[in-house]
Amino acid sequence: MSEATKKEHAPRVAPDTARRRGLCSVLLHYAIARQGYNGLSLFHVPLGFDEEALVVFSSWQAVQRFFLSDVFSGEWYPRECSAGELISLLLGPYEGIEWVLLDPLAGGLTAGGAHTNLISQERFVDHLFLR
Repeated sequence: MSEATKKEHAPRVAPDTARRRGLCSVLLHYAIARQGYNGLSLFHVPLGFDEEALVVFSSWQAVQRFFLSDVFSGEWYPRECSAGELISLLLGPYEGIEWVLLDPLAGGLTAGGAHTNLISQERFVDHLFLR
């Protein structure tokens, strides 16, 4: 097989995937995090009625746009998360959070703002398992 043909058939990795140990690509998501007194703390927002949503982004560009457009003080930073890590967080320390807000628009977290990408935690975990 010629070298050009080999390159044409080589698998392509999407920008928001990473190669782990050369075996397969891993879909990445992004959160806004900080290191707190009790360990890692992820940014989540109140929805009302005593419910909250974990804010998650599907691309590095989306988290950067959001992060740079809002005012984050302290040690908040964009953080890369694998699907497995997000599942562990949502079923562990964040199991009380029933919603995931995926790719919110910058400035869209004001009171009464539309949460068009609001997904139940259970559906989001199922989606991550299927990937």
